[in-house]
Amino acid sequence: MAQHNDHQPSQHMEVPASHGEAGAAHAASSPVVNGAMFFWFLAIFVAAAIILKKKAFGPILEALDKREEEIEQSLENADHLQRELATLESTVQSKLDETEEQVRGMIDSGREAAREAGKVIESKAREEAQILRENANRDIASAQGKAENTLRATSAELAVAMANKLLRQQMDDKGQKALADQLIAEM
Repeated sequence: MAQHNDHQPSQHMEVPASHGEAGAAHAASSPVVNGAMFFWFLAIFVAAAIILKKKAFGPILEALDKREEEIEQSLENADHLQRELATLESTVQSKLDETEEQVRGMIDSGREAAREAGKVIESKAREEAQILRENANRDIASAQGKAENTLRATSAELAVAMANKLLRQQMDDKGQKALADQLIAEM
């Protein structure tokens, strides 16, 4: 077993030896960082950062700030436009309500005017009907008066004619009665 342990450490030794050879080759080719080199690295980094800040980051940040201001302005404009739109919508709605109320008023006044016109037409029709009735009643009364006058005249003529015939005939009572009956039948 001891041999086996000796064998294993030698394998481990070989591996580190091979790594050691590669590490030594690598160490010979890699630069050694010392204080001066670090100082120059830091100085170049700071100089590059300052140059980039002034020449690259400055304009980029300036452009970003400008863009941010434009976006804020656009948002403010959008809010302003939204408020104006809300104001316009309320104005339009109030105008629509006002117009609707005016139209209702016009319709109501039109209906009322139509009712009044109907009442006026009905009143005139009644007046005209009353005038026609009165004219018809006058015409009837006039015709009745004429008919009565004609009847009176005719009755008077008949009475005179009967009286003449009675006087001419000087008849007896039977004859007078027969003549009167005959005259009544002729009428």
